[in-house]
Amino acid sequence: MKKSIFVLLLLVSVLSFCAKEGLETGDVFPIINLYNTKGELKSSSEKYLGKITIYNFGATWCPPCKIEKPLLNKFYKENKKKVNVVSIMIDNDGESIDKFFIENPMDFLHFFDKRQVLSRKFVIRVVPTTYIVDADGIILERVHGALDWSLLKIEDLEALR
Repeated sequence: MKKSIFVLLLLVSVLSFCAKEGLETGDVFPIINLYNTKGELKSSSEKYLGKITIYNFGATWCPPCKIEKPLLNKFYKENKKKVNVVSIMIDNDGESIDKFFIENPMDFLHFFDKRQVLSRKFVIRVVPTTYIVDADGIILERVHGALDWSLLKIEDLEALR
């Protein structure tokens, strides 16, 4: 009996370890609704098909996010003909997000993940987390942690295809 329980626990552990967690490279990025800081529907990820799109999950309380956002903004400004940037903030309130973007203006749009609905759906455990999605909606890369966008060129993203 003890041997059977051990084998069962071992099997469950192995299956859990091998289980896919969240969206990964090669998956189709789902169509999601995007809301402003007041909770109003403002857009959909469907709007961003046709160009490489960077979905960047972050928070105003996250030090690496505060460093990454300006670098991402500069990358976007230099490449906006070829790339979209969608910032999804997971803060608890919209006011702190509005304040952050007033103090740190960005050229890309930011949206509010109220009650972390998208974060749970995507299994976001670390911020920032970035998804790089091709023009057809296929995930080219998922990155946990901040990227130094000053070291990247649009060709680096295009080469992921």
